[in-house]
Amino acid sequence: MLIEFSYCTSMNEGLPCRNVIGCWKGRTDIIAFLKENFSDEELRKVFDSPTKSRIDRIVESIKKQD
Repeated sequence: MLIEFSYCTSMNEGLPCRNVIGCWKGRTDIIAFLKENFSDEELRKVFDSPTKSRIDRIVESIKKQD
């Protein structure tokens, strides 16, 4: 399965996935891209926030469908 770069950099309410660095570091200068396209505040929101558990994501997804 091939995931597009544009999805990885916008799938989190317009912000990148928190795993984007690990997934793309061997293919592009992802750090430079992030610094050029996102503010420090946006990047802190992505990388400094605690990760959600799988159950939290499931419940959130169910709530969105209502």
